[in-house]
Amino acid sequence: MEPRRRRLDDQGVTLVETLVAIVILGIAAVAVLAGFQMGVTASDIHRKQTTGGAYARSYAEALQKHLTETPAAWVACAAPHTYDVEDLPAPPPDWPPGYQGLHTQTTPLTAYDGNGGSCGPNTAVRIKLEVSSPDSRAVETLDLILQRPCGGDACTP
Repeated sequence: MEPRRRRLDDQGVTLVETLVAIVILGIAAVAVLAGFQMGVTASDIHRKQTTGGAYARSYAEALQKHLTETPAAWVACAAPHTYDVEDLPAPPPDWPPGYQGLHTQTTPLTAYDGNGGSCGPNTAVRIKLEVSSPDSRAVETLDLILQRPCGGDACTP
């Protein structure tokens, strides 16, 4: 009697199965790396936003200090860029290189000053300060209400 031949099983992995597995693993790896990259980018932007917000408050404090110490620097209804950070005699402390501080908008608040809607020398104004990071990925704004600083009982024109 002739010995029985062993049947060859189809237990191996085909080329197509191997390629499909490699493609799936590659897509998963790319997704994980993209998630890490997004986390790093978001962290950088949030750090710059937080830093910009702190510098916007420092900018506002420096502007208020400048106008209080030098009342002659007050400009009634000042045009944008009148009070930019580089125009202040003493910029905010620890102002970082590359950050830009701009006075971008002025809105007169004429409802209660008795000028009948016109802009007088004592009209309070709302100015918009804007601080942007060096790469402009984070821009923080701060609205500040200013009124002419007075040295006595009343402001005179």
